[in-house]
Amino acid sequence: MKLRFIFFRMIKWLSRLLKRSDSIRTILSRIAAFFIRLAFRTTKWTVIGEHFPEEYHKTGRPFIVCLWHDRLMLAPRVWKWKKPLHVLASDHGDGRFIAKVVENFSMPAVYGSTGKGFTAAKKLIQLLRKGEYVAIIPDGPRGPRHKLYPGVIAIAKLAKADILTYSFCVKRYRRLNSWDRFIIVWPFNRGVMVWNKPVLYEDIKDIPDAEAVHLVESRINEASNEAHRILTNG
Repeated sequence: MKLRFIFFRMIKWLSRLLKRSDSIRTILSRIAAFFIRLAFRTTKWTVIGEHFPEEYHKTGRPFIVCLWHDRLMLAPRVWKWKKPLHVLASDHGDGRFIAKVVENFSMPAVYGSTGKGFTAAKKLIQLLRKGEYVAIIPDGPRGPRHKLYPGVIAIAKLAKADILTYSFCVKRYRRLNSWDRFIIVWPFNRGVMVWNKPVLYEDIKDIPDAEAVHLVESRINEASNEAHRILTNG
């Protein structure tokens, strides 16, 4: 318990340092990337639905990956394919730190948000139309928690791109007292990753955005619930 207390005191101290300079962000991002790799590699994983992204890679079709902000920690390590995944990152201190972290995994950042910033949306649409892959954390950067910004739907419709939803659960973790209840995954763990059935462009192109939002939200939540069910029953 003392070690965990020290660990979280260090997180608070490091978070204050993030606001000071890019050089500090770079150093801390490498430390974070090391911890992500350690937690991922020492966890025994059960993976469900990985054939969904595999099929897109085989056919070269673009897609948008969506997962909730609290499941963000291991997302960079989950991406195992050579083709880059372009990640939407918010243009503030925390967002720039996240961008620095994912750059350690060869994931280029696009700065902006799904709620604001036409430039970022335009860039994402251009990437998707070129056949690239894009990741959007649809309840970030400030919430509300597990509520999808409609901008994700607008981007998918304009780019005519499908949406893949993803989540995971692990046995040993700690939730932070942040707006998203962020999950810190401990090393030497057991977990379940779930890729849910894609939300196809054909599914959303002719329905109101509010219905499309609900559909994508439900698919992400289904992935989380399925991961928890398998982990609990396993």
